[in-house]
Amino acid sequence: MESSSVFARTRSWAASSDTVRRWREGRYELFLSLCHVGPEERILDVGCGAGAALERFNRTNEIVAVDLKPLESEWLAAPNVLVETADATRLPYADGEFPVAFSSSVIEHVPPQAQQAFADEIRRVGRRYFVQTPSRYFPIEPHYQLPFFQFLPRRIRMALNRRFSLGWQPKGEWEEITLLTARDLRRLFPDAEIHRERLFGLTKSLMAVRR
Repeated sequence: MESSSVFARTRSWAASSDTVRRWREGRYELFLSLCHVGPEERILDVGCGAGAALERFNRTNEIVAVDLKPLESEWLAAPNVLVETADATRLPYADGEFPVAFSSSVIEHVPPQAQQAFADEIRRVGRRYFVQTPSRYFPIEPHYQLPFFQFLPRRIRMALNRRFSLGWQPKGEWEEITLLTARDLRRLFPDAEIHRERLFGLTKSLMAVRR
């Protein structure tokens, strides 16, 4: 079986899987709990994508969903969601404008030289915040979906991408992804608590939380 077929099946499974949905819903519930989100509070979703991490589960709060290229989806079309296009390293909002800021699996897609600006903007506009990112040390790289892919030299990772569709990344469509460690997250968010999401005893993802 060709690798492209294998990874196409993996992508299809992840999009419709009850297991993946439960992981995301559990993370969403953790966000509500750690940030003490009230039903009347407005939430800023930074890097909303299609809304699978927040808008999918929330029909109560007013949500401002921001992305460089927001995707069309039924979740973002919900009446409690306002979709806006903006650069997360230069958010067009006032200091402390939002009671809560949320971001899920976004900061690792930001170029390393811009990650501090991304973090500073979330800290600036959100009085409380929840920022989740996959852990660099989890054995399976979550985007290319290969064991220890993140530790290979860049030229080898790019060469594999040129030849194969890997995980969420189609053949030849390279994306530079910089996975973070707990130390990286503490540096970027010095006023946050660092929480760990575990799978089989291993840290699957990290969360920076200012309550």
